[in-house]
Amino acid sequence: MGSSVAGPSRAAMPHTPTMALRWLTRRFYGPGMDDGSLFRSGGYFLTRPVTRDDAFMSTDLLPPTLVSLSNCLGKSAFEYWWNEEHAAEALEFGVPEDRLSDLVAWYRRRFERDLGAPNVAFAPSVIHEFLEQFVEDATGLVILGCGLSAEHRTLLLEHAGAPAGLGEYGVFEMLERNVPLEPGGRVLGYEPVSYEYGLEHSWICNALETEAQARIGVTPDRDTGLLASYREGVSVADLINSDDVGSEPGMWLPCLIVRYPTIGS
Repeated sequence: MGSSVAGPSRAAMPHTPTMALRWLTRRFYGPGMDDGSLFRSGGYFLTRPVTRDDAFMSTDLLPPTLVSLSNCLGKSAFEYWWNEEHAAEALEFGVPEDRLSDLVAWYRRRFERDLGAPNVAFAPSVIHEFLEQFVEDATGLVILGCGLSAEHRTLLLEHAGAPAGLGEYGVFEMLERNVPLEPGGRVLGYEPVSYEYGLEHSWICNALETEAQARIGVTPDRDTGLLASYREGVSVADLINSDDVGSEPGMWLPCLIVRYPTIGS
């Protein structure tokens, strides 16, 4: 395990979320940030690898296939599956059509206890249970864990809560629990992702991999399409949060991605 890192003094941090993110991403990185041990869990996602869209993604910087936490870039399971209309998306994940009513009942029993809005599982075991009960062949499906540094967790909880009267999103709920990522996963890298109504857009949704290369000399790993270090992740997040590049709205965060085994993998 990497050595521990002392976080920045809370008193020294700016008080607006945009200024705080710029300050934080300039200062908070160091040894021990790349093994996952210092990160807090933002939840777990069942998704499929994404095929690079050569029409707007860089063929020089990105591999043909990528993984992402973004539900914009790649479809994730569990998105409001509380009725059969929404749960029909489960057909894409290998659920037989004649099991949709059973799936809806399963989802309703676990929503808010084991699952959060819009598409977050609170433990890999919840996803394993879904796969065991409803999916005969999980080939091509991946389980991704999301981790945030302690200070990015604090910023999100302080500045990105849901409007009054609405329930919190699953990532927010998971971060409130303040628990580490579960063991048994493999660190893949870091993905800058926007947070507004849950995790939404990846930096590559806006082809920002080319902006990052041109402006700060940071490029994604050619095999994974992710950033190789936490330092690179915060550098790109800093660039996007500076509003100097065109991006989707929200708080941009350097998310650690950890891959967990599916059933039998």
